[in-house]
Amino acid sequence: MKAQLRLLVALVVVAVGVSLLSYTATSSDNDKAQVMALYHRQIAAYDKGDVDAVMACYSDDSDAIFFEDTIPFQLNKASLRKLNEMAYQSLSDFHAHGEPVDMLVSGNLAVVRSSIVNTWKDKSGRPHSQTSRYTQVDRKEHGKWLVWHEHFSVPYDPATGKAVLDVKS
Repeated sequence: MKAQLRLLVALVVVAVGVSLLSYTATSSDNDKAQVMALYHRQIAAYDKGDVDAVMACYSDDSDAIFFEDTIPFQLNKASLRKLNEMAYQSLSDFHAHGEPVDMLVSGNLAVVRSSIVNTWKDKSGRPHSQTSRYTQVDRKEHGKWLVWHEHFSVPYDPATGKAVLDVKS
């Protein structure tokens, strides 16, 4: 009887362990899906010029910081909103497209990196295009993934010191 009880206890422990491992994998897969959904929601909001939807993707944490490819390049959330509002007022036919994405999720942090291709027309109707390197750090806050840090940059030509806006990755 003792041997059967030990076997039963061992089986229960193994079953609980397998259950916990499988829950962890599901949770991680779920987090990855949520982080990817955040990224796509953010790109779609930029593409539509919906500043409210764009800003809903970002953390309200006062320590959150966003490095943009414009001057000033280091912004908090309120400054990022103003930058986006001014940009949409000064251009037309804006489109954003995220290129292939790499992602890593660990606990309550995630890192997403990609190339972003933006096209637009200036006030005179002249077309522009820009390919940026993009990295975002997302943080899970109160069960919701939000952009806590982002970094946009454009490569430069060392021979001229000028930005290369239409580089292909």
